[in-house]
Amino acid sequence: MDKFIYMLKTFFTHKDFTDDSMLIGTLFTPMHFIVAAIWLALVISLAILLNKKGTEKTVKKTFIILWATLVVLEFTKILWETYSGPTVNFEVFGMMPLYPCSIIMYAMPFAIWGNEIMKKIAYGYICTLGLLGATVNFFYPATILPNYSIISFSGFHTMFYHGSMLFIALVVILRKYNTYKAEKWIDLIYPSVASLIVSIPVVIVDYALGVDYMWFRGTSMFLPAIFGETPKPVVTVIIYALYIIVPALFYLPSFIKNQISKKSRS
Repeated sequence: MDKFIYMLKTFFTHKDFTDDSMLIGTLFTPMHFIVAAIWLALVISLAILLNKKGTEKTVKKTFIILWATLVVLEFTKILWETYSGPTVNFEVFGMMPLYPCSIIMYAMPFAIWGNEIMKKIAYGYICTLGLLGATVNFFYPATILPNYSIISFSGFHTMFYHGSMLFIALVVILRKYNTYKAEKWIDLIYPSVASLIVSIPVVIVDYALGVDYMWFRGTSMFLPAIFGETPKPVVTVIIYALYIIVPALFYLPSFIKNQISKKSRS
């Protein structure tokens, strides 16, 4: 109980100022599993409730509120990380909102207010790369919980952010805004358009600053072991291909089925 109370008191405290001996709720600890299970139950329950009881107007308002909250929280986190540590420091290697999961902030306005094509592109991201990224980071927040408790501002932010992405994807799927249907080859490309657009400034930042947002230089995590001495431009081309192929795989079964059906009719 003393450790739990300590975590509440140090909720907004930077990791460099917390007592490691009092830290609970880090990655894959019982507290992490309990809180994550509660978050997941809440996400699924609210998505089902909104699908059953919510009108189109209610869904739109919910998406607007969530999008605005995600944006505000993201920039609050950046400011907090910059000013709460031992020194005032903006970490260009990790704090810019240029990750695959960051695309949700740029895609949501098009999902909310865009025309049919814009919505298709936005929903395509949300239900493919967005869904994958949210799931991985929700269940395995490896960049946050090794150093922070799930009962902390950073822990709350990662669970709320990726939980919101899961919630949005579930609502989109349940309400059939996205059905993973593909009749033409262009339908396989739509889901990757949002990522490809965002990738333009990301690649510029990666090569200009020597960072690895969206992994275009292959220097993050386990990627150096895979690519070894492969030239960075070649790695970039490979990663670009994956950003197109992986979302398309969600729609490929429908595309193949439709192509077979067309051939059989002809």
